[in-house]
Amino acid sequence: MVVKRNNRGFQAFGRIIKGFNVPEFTVGLKWRGADLQTMKNTIVGPALTIGQNFEQVSFDLGAGKSLKASFHPSEKSNILPLIIIIHGLAGDETSPNVISAAAYFSALGFPVLRLNLRGAGPSAKTSIGPYHGGLSEDLAHVVDQVACRNYGAGIVLYGISLGGNMMLKYLGERGADAPVKAAIGVSAPLSLKAVQRRIMERRNKLYHNYLLLGMKKYAGQMAGHYEKILLNKAKNAKTLLEFDDQFTAPAHGMSGAEEYYNLHSAQKFIDRIKVPTLLIHAQNDPWIPVGDYQNRAWSVDGAISLLITDDGGHVGFHAKDHKVPWHERVAGHYLNGMLAQEQQI
Repeated sequence: MVVKRNNRGFQAFGRIIKGFNVPEFTVGLKWRGADLQTMKNTIVGPALTIGQNFEQVSFDLGAGKSLKASFHPSEKSNILPLIIIIHGLAGDETSPNVISAAAYFSALGFPVLRLNLRGAGPSAKTSIGPYHGGLSEDLAHVVDQVACRNYGAGIVLYGISLGGNMMLKYLGERGADAPVKAAIGVSAPLSLKAVQRRIMERRNKLYHNYLLLGMKKYAGQMAGHYEKILLNKAKNAKTLLEFDDQFTAPAHGMSGAEEYYNLHSAQKFIDRIKVPTLLIHAQNDPWIPVGDYQNRAWSVDGAISLLITDDGGHVGFHAKDHKVPWHERVAGHYLNGMLAQEQQI
């Protein structure tokens, strides 16, 4: 089902959620366009800041390894689900988009968990990186262990960028058995290979170099875990593609980037998702081709609800009429609709 574009700044595809009211999206002149939308949180910082009422918690990966996360409790944890935020490439729990989402969801009363993937943030000291977009077994460990802790009334997954690919793969693998109430993906790639082609375009050179530098920084923390020759390949990589081909893939027992992208792209798993899932993407995302979304058939009877905006960039969606990014407010409306629907059953 497709809702024709009106004057509200977005198109809607897929499943209709009763009570899900999507606010209008209008971009102001100051932050209009793909790049300004993408970089605003990095340039000026998130509109909201996260409080200091949190504790660092661990999730066992086996073999003496663990992932670290920051848990923000809530007085409403007995009625509201925990939101697990999964960061993107070269990010961690302190990434501006993670802080922004955590602050907003906390303000709504939700308990929040800012997860650090392998080799990222505090997890660098307790796990062997690198993480990659398909390392869904790590997310499975976290979700299963959270389900046994009294962190909230259920679980919601919130995947940002590459973290969204990991989230979608996990949900597809687990299907109806996923112990998750709902999921939200923002600017998530569906084809990892398509993302690599896009990020290596000339117009994205600054983005590419920034991300490559971040991944090399991660690799520099892994001395002693891998052979020096493999670490040198990471250090000397000239592109993200070369980094994945010569380091990320071999570090996880894969032959190269081609195998990594083919095995772990979300597009192979998304049709098996049974958990209600909202995806938000922008036509002008400079990193992830919107065609990967537009060329799929989204069923009104499926689990996926999709919103595509004209503007918004990559995890931007900064509107002129509200300091909180539009996609975060939409996520709040979506969760309220889901919870209201749940109470009526």
